[in-house]
Amino acid sequence: MRSAVTAVVLTAAVLVGSGTAASAAPKPSLRFTKIQYDAPGPDKGGNSHINKEYVVIKNTGKKAVKFKNWTLRDAQHHVYKFPAFTLKAGKSVTVHTGKGDDSAKHLYMQRGWYIWNNTGDTATLRDAKGTKVLAKSWKKKPKPKPQPNNDPRFDTCADAIAAGYGPYYQGQDPEYYWYTDRDKDGVVCE
Repeated sequence: MRSAVTAVVLTAAVLVGSGTAASAAPKPSLRFTKIQYDAPGPDKGGNSHINKEYVVIKNTGKKAVKFKNWTLRDAQHHVYKFPAFTLKAGKSVTVHTGKGDDSAKHLYMQRGWYIWNNTGDTATLRDAKGTKVLAKSWKKKPKPKPQPNNDPRFDTCADAIAAGYGPYYQGQDPEYYWYTDRDKDGVVCE
């Protein structure tokens, strides 16, 4: 009986010791606080303009995070590999697309052209093992097409004229097609 109890206790100890919750490292508390994917103004190039395209990463946790060999990439697989860099607790770092000298607050991808697509893309941060830590996608909403500024529609041309509207010309005014051109001269509500 004693050997059976010992076997059960040893088996339980092995099962508890090999649990994935105990061996998994906690994910760092990081977040993207801003992604400036559309540098202000036209995409004219030039390093100072390219550096206006950037990603800001904030460490919201209580411990510093070491980024050595971590990567930041877009959906088209442009990859930036972090240098030996530590982001302190509560601090942020701005990762610029262009060229520059790295510091505690600014890192540079050393690229000569923009990588983040204005119309839509995904920024993905992976740790040194390749595990996804953060991802943020965006899709720029298209501007709505301007609606024509039509005059109000009336029951008759007489009503339109009485309200101060008209005349309407064929091929020029959409309102022309709302009314009957009795004399067929290409003008209604005259």
